[in-house]
Amino acid sequence: MKTITLGLEGTQFNQIAVGGENAVYYNGELNNLIIVRTDAINEETLRKNDDTIEDVFGYLVRDRFEYFCTSAEYFINSTILVHKPWHTTTDFVANYDLNPKTLLSPNRSVKGYTRAFNKACPELLSYKLIEIMSGKAYRYGDIPEEVFEAYDAKLENNLGA
Repeated sequence: MKTITLGLEGTQFNQIAVGGENAVYYNGELNNLIIVRTDAINEETLRKNDDTIEDVFGYLVRDRFEYFCTSAEYFINSTILVHKPWHTTTDFVANYDLNPKTLLSPNRSVKGYTRAFNKACPELLSYKLIEIMSGKAYRYGDIPEEVFEAYDAKLENNLGA
């Protein structure tokens, strides 16, 4: 998939890196990056998933798809790692602290983007959907109001509003 178009606003992301069935997509207008990982491994059999990028997005079901689109289309300067674990629905981690411009490189591989993403994340929680804001990981939708307001005020100041 050379491009992906998300469902809430029809925002288009262009592929900037690919490695097998893993890829990285970028939207310059929002400065948002999506890292897609399909290579989950069954820990018992050590077999690799045979999922495609289309499968990853196809298993973002019901509210998960809406949450994902909200993170990718309504936030700016954020990086999202979306992955499909072995034979289950797709999960994602939205990091609102990690500005994609710090990661962008024409020579970086998908694994390189993933390593940089993981290195920039605080200790993650064992939830299926995670948001990272102001250096802390939260279950999706559980960011405290004061943290979100501080983030929003910082964003407005940086945009010159």
